[in-house]
Amino acid sequence: MATRKKTRQSAEEAVDKPFQALQRELQEAGYLEQDITFSSARAIIVGFLCALPFVVLFGVIYRLFLIDRAQLSDAGGIAFYIMVLVIVAVSVIIHELLHGLGWAIFGKKGWTAIQFNISALMPTCTCQAALTKRQYLAGVLAPFLVLGLGSAIFLLIYPGTISVVTMMVNFVAAGADLMIAVSVCRQPNDVLIADHPSQAGYVAYGKIDASYKK
Repeated sequence: MATRKKTRQSAEEAVDKPFQALQRELQEAGYLEQDITFSSARAIIVGFLCALPFVVLFGVIYRLFLIDRAQLSDAGGIAFYIMVLVIVAVSVIIHELLHGLGWAIFGKKGWTAIQFNISALMPTCTCQAALTKRQYLAGVLAPFLVLGLGSAIFLLIYPGTISVVTMMVNFVAAGADLMIAVSVCRQPNDVLIADHPSQAGYVAYGKIDASYKK
């Protein structure tokens, strides 16, 4: 038990130390800091509400225009639940990789600023560099644009149980990202954004005491 606790503490320190160093660097450069993070409950609830319109839209399209040629599976069999678990597991891994890819491509430090971790048995990705709004949004929205819209196209091409579940999983998984993206868009254009390493959200840095908004 003690070994597990030490391992968890070491992992948390490995994530927090680069973030704390970045904080000191920006504060010494004269930037003012505003923590804009969201509780897990808010991220889940608001994120689901952000994803819901997309799920409903493509669900209606599927029901009205695609169901006649849908490839349906037994929703009550063990194979169905295995399929859902596989879709969720694969989608979550690709989701986090896309966050890293977006920040690596559009950020100035590339992959050297990207860190992948495991938290509560789930993979996570964080960027350890201060980014402009556009750079940060590129990474935040990458899973929605690639997996969310990509799974919607998959549904249109190959309607059925697998594509419906894939569409729902990937839009819901991107819901909190949409919530964060809306918050980032409301910030002043000249702010720098640092991804929070352990909470949903980010820290905004500005040279003046700007009006930050969640």
